Amino acid sequence: MSARAAPDETLNATEAWFRRQGIPHLIEDYSTRRDILTRTLPFLMAVLMLELLFTFSPDWPWWTSVLSVVGAMLAVTAVWVGINAVRRRKLLSLPEQVGAVEVLVFLLTAPALTAIIVGDWTYAVLELAINALLLLGAYLTVGFALVPILRWGARRLIRDMLDVLGLFARALPLLLMFLTFLFINAEVWQMAGTIDYGILGALIGLFALVTVAFLVFRLPLELSNLAIFERPERVLELVQGTPAASLVDSSGSLKLDAPLRRGQWANVGLVVLAALALRVVFVSALVGAFFFVFGAIAMDSITISSWTKSDPRVLLDLEWLGRAVTVELLQVAAFLASFSGFYFTISILTNREYRDEFFEEVVGDARRALAVRSVYLGALAQREEDPS
Repeated sequence: MSARAAPDETLNATEAWFRRQGIPHLIEDYSTRRDILTRTLPFLMAVLMLELLFTFSPDWPWWTSVLSVVGAMLAVTAVWVGINAVRRRKLLSLPEQVGAVEVLVFLLTAPALTAIIVGDWTYAVLELAINALLLLGAYLTVGFALVPILRWGARRLIRDMLDVLGLFARALPLLLMFLTFLFINAEVWQMAGTIDYGILGALIGLFALVTVAFLVFRLPLELSNLAIFERPERVLELVQGTPAASLVDSSGSLKLDAPLRRGQWANVGLVVLAALALRVVFVSALVGAFFFVFGAIAMDSITISSWTKSDPRVLLDLEWLGRAVTVELLQVAAFLASFSGFYFTISILTNREYRDEFFEEVVGDARRALAVRSVYLGALAQREEDPS
């Protein structure tokens, strides 16, 4: 293996490591067109083909509907052949990169055909809005590596589960007593147990929104100094066990104070926020599971009926216990679980001891990723100076 090949392979491995950690924006020259939109091409094509299959009216005869769908597909093919002809590429070739033209084809083709062939302008506008939302969702999912972020956060949560449980046990004993009192209170069952699903979802969403807002408000302070390293020894210590460890000897230099761009800060912050949010969801799920089991054992249908002033909606009859799992029980448990997640977050953020413990493990991983970036940038600078 040549002297040049080894660093290049290690640089590629380091960039792959960034992607696995959910922080692809730390890769230098990370391109919206090349690295994000182009990777969404299979999804966008699948959505477009699915939309073309519904380019007909249910009131038409079957053969008219078939002709309409075939005509829509031929029209899309003709547009694509024309674009390739202008670009002097093979007429049926797929784009190597997704740019403005490809995005416009995805956004406008199906709505335009719906308006022209079916004559339904209302559905065409709705289809355009749906395409825009799907494109935005695909961009965020790929661009900010949401799937790797959630996968990494879940692995981290499993690894630190005992620590999270210990923090929960120390931070919320009084809350559990308070919630238990609420759980056996008729007013809570009358409110949360009989409320419409939509309103209950709105309340849970409100708790979640405020919880995320508190975490986002705190993140800049926790992340402010992560990208600055005073000692090279600290960087070398942090990168051990990563592909960047073998870049140290080849680069010979470190970027100890390389500032992060806005998109990079957003990517790092999103990783930390997702990991913290998963911890809050885990705590909320524990509380909800506790009250679900407690209610299934302690609350009979007569008690629930007297509290809610209506007949319980039974989901599962536990005849061997003389009890039943009801919709009211699930709604009350879900309401208390969402409230506990909100309260847990506020308690953690307002108690310095718990806050440092809550943030340190996750922020420590972000600090490690930025140490890898310091070595990675040093290796890139060294390669530019000595390309041989």
